[in-house]
This record gives sequence, structure tokens and C-alpha cells, in this order.
Amino acid sequence: MARLGVVSVVQAVIQDLRKRIFRGDLVPGTALREVDLAAHYEVARPTAKAALENLVASGLLSRNAHQTARVRVLSASDARDVYRTRGLIEAEAVRLLAAEARVPEAAIEANREITALQDASPLQIVDPDIRFHSALVNALDSARISAMYEQLTGEIRLCMSRVQDATLLSTERIATEHARLLELISAGDAAGAVTLLSEHLSNASTRLAAHLEDLRGTEN
Repeated sequence: MARLGVVSVVQAVIQDLRKRIFRGDLVPGTALREVDLAAHYEVARPTAKAALENLVASGLLSRNAHQTARVRVLSASDARDVYRTRGLIEAEAVRLLAAEARVPEAAIEANREITALQDASPLQIVDPDIRFHSALVNALDSARISAMYEQLTGEIRLCMSRVQDATLLSTERIATEHARLLELISAGDAAGAVTLLSEHLSNASTRLAAHLEDLRGTEN
């Protein structure tokens, strides 16, 4: 019982830190030290250490050997690689779903939520946007593929948060492209669906990479 309690505390710290990173409360480059986190959350240092190790493994924090963990500073190269990697997984999911003309209900529901948020803050669509794309992958009913995609989710969310925070893509455009993608899947048009998905992700990747390069140029 004590062991389960420790795990739950670690997860609570992880979840709160993730929220603070995605909201921008902890800006890129912010140092996170075990002793400071332990004091902030009133937990033991091993708990703080475990939380930091989890976030480093998920790509939200970066840390070299014997150095302090810091909130990940995304580079243009990072953004391109995250979108490229997720694209490889999502394209296969879309192709297989279209071959069966099978549209996941969870993806339909997520896009309805995005559509309803067109007048809201762009950051509010990050959660349903992730659910939309995750629904396509999870619909394959493969625990291993879903686990591979889940491993990327932290970095995907980080990229999406940066895209929406800078308003690089409109909510209307995202919802429209999602709807069209589902139409192509429903029609059994695998080639068309894969092409649209590639364009959808490439557009976000290109805009985010350019934005990150501009930020780096400004800082220099």
C-alpha cells in the first residue's frame, strides 16, 4: 500500500508539471531542481527525482549528465522530427482505416469539440486536437502501436501548444481539414486521406519550424 501511495504522489507531481509546461507557466529553459520541486510540492526528494526522470524520458525536459533538468527548448529541427515521426505512424493508421472505410467515433467527437471552440482561445483546442489524432491511431486496436504513439504524445502536445500559442493555424482550418480527412476515410480513399494528412501535418511543421527559427534569431 505504501508503494502505491508513492507512485500516486509521483504521478500527481508529473501531471502538475506537465500542465505548467503546456500552459507556459514554466517557460522553455526554466531550470527544475530536485530540492526546489521537493519543497514546492512538499514531497521527498526521491519523489521529485522520479518525476523529473519521467519528464526527461517523455521529452518535456532536457538534461545532460550531472546537469540540472530544464524545460525543453524546442528547435526547428526538433519540431520537424516530431511531426515527421508522428506522420509515419498516423499515415499508416489512416491508410488502414480508409481500406475498411472505418471512421472512429472518437475522432468525430473530438472534431465536433474543436469546431465548437472556434471562437475560444486557440490553446483550448490542443486537447481535442490530440484526441482526434490519437483516435485514428488507437482505432487500429494495436497495443504496441498505441504505446509507440503515446510515447510521442508529450512532445506532440508541446509542439501543438507552441503552434496554438503563436496562433500559427486557425481553429477553423484545423477543423475543416479534420472533417475532410474523415470524409476521405469514410469514402475508402486511402491515397487521398494519406495525402491530406501529410499536407495537414507538413503545414503545421513548416510554420512551427519557421516560428522557432525566428525566435532563435531574435534571441541572438
